[in-house]
Amino acid sequence: MRKLPVPEDLPYDLTTIYYRLFMQLPLGELKETVDLEMALNQVNATDVHALQDYPAHNLSAYTGWAINAESTRTASKQQPVFIDRLYCWGSQLYRSVNPYKLELGGKNLLRIPQYSKLPESVDAVIAEDDERLDVSDYDNKKIIAPVSTMQGVIQQGSVIRQGDLILPKNQKITPEKLIALRRAGIKQLTIYRNPRILVVSMHSFDEAHCFCEESLYVKDVLKTWGYDQVEIMQLKPQRYDSAFNSLKKQKDPTLDETLTTDWESYNRFFEEHIPNFDIMVICSHKNIGGSLFSIGRLTTFDPGSMPSNFQTRAIPAAEMGIIRSMPRTPQVREVVQLYDDQGRHKGAKTVITEDKTIIINLPGNMQDIALLMHFMVKYILNKHDPDFLSKIFVKGRAKQKIETDPHQKQLLWGKYQLDNDGQYRLEIVEKQHAYQIEAFLVANCIVVVPFAEQPVQAEETVYFIKID
Repeated sequence: MRKLPVPEDLPYDLTTIYYRLFMQLPLGELKETVDLEMALNQVNATDVHALQDYPAHNLSAYTGWAINAESTRTASKQQPVFIDRLYCWGSQLYRSVNPYKLELGGKNLLRIPQYSKLPESVDAVIAEDDERLDVSDYDNKKIIAPVSTMQGVIQQGSVIRQGDLILPKNQKITPEKLIALRRAGIKQLTIYRNPRILVVSMHSFDEAHCFCEESLYVKDVLKTWGYDQVEIMQLKPQRYDSAFNSLKKQKDPTLDETLTTDWESYNRFFEEHIPNFDIMVICSHKNIGGSLFSIGRLTTFDPGSMPSNFQTRAIPAAEMGIIRSMPRTPQVREVVQLYDDQGRHKGAKTVITEDKTIIINLPGNMQDIALLMHFMVKYILNKHDPDFLSKIFVKGRAKQKIETDPHQKQLLWGKYQLDNDGQYRLEIVEKQHAYQIEAFLVANCIVVVPFAEQPVQAEETVYFIKID
């Protein structure tokens, strides 16, 4: 059985929703290998191990004088090692002199900055105030005691060893992580493929090249979430061809063929775009008896898909549709080795990855679709992250009494703030109706009100999802 990565303390009703949704999605995650510089803001799909030691060279642990320790082995006050010349790193560079080409050793020292690569001819750094370095007589600069090998040196490979685990999988690649990866010699990274997404406006009264506000909102949210391969297209709802042709013969004056798409063209739209998009998000009318979103009979689609709407058991935004396409490429089987927290091998498992387009139908008004995007679609796009649900569901305390429904949970627009005691406080936005605008202007979260016989009282704990 496929295991759903759901946090243990998530309420049972939420767990069952996401489990049923998870079971409808394709197996595995699509991956691709990209140059490291292209991985910024992406999520790595495999554990990353160092390809080289770091530091790649010995570094100075502090600002001081780089010296060859062996040349000081016999140094003492009675038999000091005299220094011919002191070089300063900055002044040499100012003259365009390469400090690494200077002749160094016991006779010549180089003042080197902290964390700088040491020239090959030296293996120690002596601090400027070290009493073993006597520069009181500038013409007779000398070392009056031995200096240990590797004193003041950060040794090559002391931070990272080749083969060390540098980055566990499922980490978002930030500029800071790129620093560590470059130091580990990583040139390429396997990431979860950034999905190509098509937003489809499926509203009868859309004008040519004019999209419904719901589809524009979906596109904007996807862009805000960091998905940069998003396109938007128009497709009128499927037509009842037989009824249409009958009315056309009768020359019915109310007939308007621009409101719908004939069945052949409707099918062709999906057949043409499935190869090019990993996810298709459909914004459609709420099903009030007509077949506004019906593609289950197409051979393009996986017969195991559920053409019927998926129940979220929440009001509003009670339902959505999920359908998978047939495989676009052969499935991939990969044997993954398993290790415990101490790095001990504990077996292997076979991971199957399916390459199928996911078609998500979001029926309803602006409020329905906005809530579904945050409550359901965001999870679909991030199901590879085992900690995702625990990240998005946050606990807070209600500021006021909240009415509940005995049969379904409620998704309500809310405002949260973090109090001085470290607790989130939640209040419900007053004007929640789809035609109103207050929620869209002031809400920064979605409050998940559980189904219950009694209202949620002030100071009781409820879950919410941040949307800011």
